[in-house]
Amino acid sequence: MRKLLTSLLWMTAIPAFTLSVVEADSLVAEGERAYAAGDPATALARFDSARTAFTSPALLYNIGNCHFKLGDIPHAILFYERALRLAPGDPDIRTNLELARQNVVDRVNELPGFTLGSTWSRIRGGRDADQWARRSLWICLVLFMVLAAAVVARQRMLRRSLLILGAVLFLGTLLSIGFAASRHRELTDDSEAIIMSAKVDVRSEPKDGSTVLFVLHKGTKVTILQQQQGWSEVQLANGNVGWMPPATLERI
Repeated sequence: MRKLLTSLLWMTAIPAFTLSVVEADSLVAEGERAYAAGDPATALARFDSARTAFTSPALLYNIGNCHFKLGDIPHAILFYERALRLAPGDPDIRTNLELARQNVVDRVNELPGFTLGSTWSRIRGGRDADQWARRSLWICLVLFMVLAAAVVARQRMLRRSLLILGAVLFLGTLLSIGFAASRHRELTDDSEAIIMSAKVDVRSEPKDGSTVLFVLHKGTKVTILQQQQGWSEVQLANGNVGWMPPATLERI
């Protein structure tokens, strides 16, 4: 297993409740010491307590590491997936997620071994959830400054150059806003889930006694399409679709 992540813990922290940063930081430090001492159970308790105040890719990653050390593969995958949403393409998170998935019986949702895809995820996702939103604001500010300079510029060539630069900045603003909107959709999407039960029969209809289409096992990632009569219609990465009890799932 890769070591705990610490450098981005508070840089990308998202406030939640009333526990102070100092108190949460102390809990994280205790958790790191416990993990280093070979006590993942105590470390997990400290990290979970800190998560009531803040969350970040590093903290979620560390919680996933604790679950992995404790042999709880479904929850390890769950927290690695949550960490990856906040930090797409992070090499440590992706490596440990792939390592955890090697312990899953169902081999339908493995991470693709595509380097360019990982690089694109890092570019598209940014260092944190709000990076592209901030970039769009800064680019937009520079755009207005350039346009203002173009309006007052007296030299024709200078004005033309500023207008060309403004066009480039306008396209950059649109691109940044698009990335920011995409990140927002990803972070608010709760349609993906991890199976927590040891074994689940996926059926053709949302009721007991209907035909069993296939069987899934703990740790498998599915997409929830809809819910009906207390059942969830799920889809696998390979396109297979069926119904299963929602109590067997935990949303990412």
